[in-house]
Amino acid sequence: MRDSFRVYASNANVGTDRYEEYDEKNPQRQLSVDGSQIENVSQIEKQTGRLRLIRWIAGAIVIGTAVAAMVTLVRGGPLALMSTISKSGFTAAFSLICVSEIGDKTFFIAALLAMQYTKWLVLLGSMGALSLMTIISVVIGRIFHSVPEQFQTTVPIGEYAAVALLLFFGLKSIKNAWDLPVESPKSRGNGRELGELAEAEELVKEKVSNMPSTPVEMIWKSFSLVFFAEWGDRSMLATIALGAAQSPWGVATGAIAGHAAATSVAVLGGAFLAQYISEKM
Repeated sequence: MRDSFRVYASNANVGTDRYEEYDEKNPQRQLSVDGSQIENVSQIEKQTGRLRLIRWIAGAIVIGTAVAAMVTLVRGGPLALMSTISKSGFTAAFSLICVSEIGDKTFFIAALLAMQYTKWLVLLGSMGALSLMTIISVVIGRIFHSVPEQFQTTVPIGEYAAVALLLFFGLKSIKNAWDLPVESPKSRGNGRELGELAEAEELVKEKVSNMPSTPVEMIWKSFSLVFFAEWGDRSMLATIALGAAQSPWGVATGAIAGHAAATSVAVLGGAFLAQYISEKM
C-alpha cells in the first residue's frame, strides 16, 4: 500500500494520575503530565496571585502619596510642600527612624536573611512587618493624645507622654552603654553593634531551620522575625512619642520611609556580602 501508517500502543507508564501524548508541532517531543505536577502548578499560580495583590497594594500607596504631594506642590509651590512636610512630622520621624534603625537588631536580621533568600522577598516581608508595627505605634500614640473629655484640661497630656517616652528612650540607651564591659580602645565603639549582631544571628539560626520552598514562606519568615524583634524596640517607642505629639499621617509615612531606607541598605548589603562570603561561616 502506498499510503500506510503504523500505530503503536503500550500500557507502560499509564495510570490514573499520568498520561502521555505527542506534541503536534514536534512529533519527536514527548509531553508528560503528572497529577502532582498539576497540583504544584496550581499552588504556584495562587502564590503568584498573592504576590501580585501585594504589589498592587504597595503601588496604590505609593501613587496616592505621590498624588497628594503633587497637589500640594501645584497649589502652593515648593515652599508650601516643604512647610507641609516639616509640620506634619514626616522629617522628624524619617530622621529619627533612620538613626535608630541603622545597626539595630532588625537591621542585622534583614541583612542575614538577604544572604540566604531572595533579597526583594526579604525586603517585602520586612517592610510589611515594619509598616504594621509603625501603624500600631501611631495608633497607640493617638490614644495617648485623645484623652476623654472628662480628663481634658489645659495640660497637654499627649505632649507630656511623648516627652516621657523619649526620655525613657534616652535613659535606656545610656544604661545600655553604661552596662557595656570595658574594652580596648579599638573595639570600644563596636560593642553595641556586635551585641545586636550576635542576637540577630542567634534568632535567625533558631527560627530559620529549614529553607523555605515558596516565595510566600520566605515573605512570612521575614515578616515574623522582624515583627517580633521590633516589638518594644527603640524605634517603636519613638514612633509612639511622635504619633502622640504630631500628625499621625506625617509620622506614619515618615517612619515607614525611614524603615524603607534603612532596611534597603541592610538587604542590599546582605545580598552583596553573600556573593563573597557564606552566611554559614
